[in-house]
Amino acid sequence: MENLGSMSLYNSDRRYRQRFWGGLIRLVVFVGLVVTAAVVSYQYGIEDLESQVRGYQQEVHGLESRQGRLEQENANLLVEVERAKLAVEEWERRYTVDVPSGDRRAMLDLLSERLEAGIDPERLAFLIQSAENLRDCEPVETKRFLIKTPIYEGANTSVSFAREAVAVTGTGQSETTAEGLPQAWYDPRMPVTITLTRIDGETREVTGVLPLQQSIVHEGVEHHFLLRPGARGFVQVAAERCAYP
Repeated sequence: MENLGSMSLYNSDRRYRQRFWGGLIRLVVFVGLVVTAAVVSYQYGIEDLESQVRGYQQEVHGLESRQGRLEQENANLLVEVERAKLAVEEWERRYTVDVPSGDRRAMLDLLSERLEAGIDPERLAFLIQSAENLRDCEPVETKRFLIKTPIYEGANTSVSFAREAVAVTGTGQSETTAEGLPQAWYDPRMPVTITLTRIDGETREVTGVLPLQQSIVHEGVEHHFLLRPGARGFVQVAAERCAYP
């Protein structure tokens, strides 16, 4: 009986130890699983957080790039606005200068009206050029002379005005035939050079296609000349003498 009791106590103690160690092992396993799950969750959370951070960084980079583009576009627009302002100011300036108004517009309308009425443009040009307030002028004197050419430098190639005070001469290019042969007379379609020579030797020149105008002053008198094509080879000269100044 005593042996049976001892065996019963031994078996009970062994079962107790088995349950204890079994429970401890299960606890360790459970703790291990919890720790593993926690570590895995933490790692996953770290990776997810890093992924979100990278996403936010890319979004920030994209926003910064867009902001840079917008700032550049804004700067470009400001430049274009300034260019447009300058263009408007230039057009306003040109309009003010080029488009007549007031007295200039009235004079232009009057000139157009006279031209449409058939008044000689050269006559109008001479009158406008000669117009001054309270000028002391003598009547217009008209003469003509032959323009010198490479193959003609003969008679009647000069005229003088105001008792030989001013002489007028000119040179030009020969007119040619259809075959290209040069003629003695000048070609009125080509530029000529007109020379005004005072009695003391001082000269003034003007070059261009007729009609032309030029003035020279001598001993307190202004001699103004209007030159236009005349008969073949000739230039018609209208001279006016006015007190100067």
